[in-house]
Amino acid sequence: MKRVLKKHLKGNIADIFVIGSLLKDKPLPRDIDLIILFKEKNLKLVEESFFDIREDLDFIKNVHIEPLFVDSMFEESIFLAVMHEGFSVKHGKFVSELLKVSSYCIFSYNIEGLSKIDKVRFAQALYGRKKDGLLYQEKGISLGAGSFMVDIRKEELFKEFLKKWKVKFSKKRAFVSD
Repeated sequence: MKRVLKKHLKGNIADIFVIGSLLKDKPLPRDIDLIILFKEKNLKLVEESFFDIREDLDFIKNVHIEPLFVDSMFEESIFLAVMHEGFSVKHGKFVSELLKVSSYCIFSYNIEGLSKIDKVRFAQALYGRKKDGLLYQEKGISLGAGSFMVDIRKEELFKEFLKKWKVKFSKKRAFVSD
């Protein structure tokens, strides 16, 4: 797919970013989300580019494409998603790598609704008995009681884990520099 997209990096297209479930360890991603970064806002060229890219990716069922324009990208809410989770086709790297930061998802959870036995089982599943739980297997970082952070690409995995345990949680995204 990268090879197919790379051939479109010409003319008015500055870069193509892949975002969404395809990059987030989701068990069965159902679609591909693309953000096309255009050098100038020429709607005719945008429409033609979308058509050409969809035609080249006809082997993929659901392709979602959104435009992003260089001169207004900082004003668009999708730009933050590109910075956190985007993969640059032009550079062959994640945008966060290009920015020299790591992108994390911070989870805060509350286990008050669980029975005593389920609280213990939950803790064992998340942390393990000898630091062998899901958090350590996926190289997450415990931040203290009721919170942890994981690489942004593990966000869906941990969201599903917490839902499975019927644990109330909230999440925030953050950049961390080394």
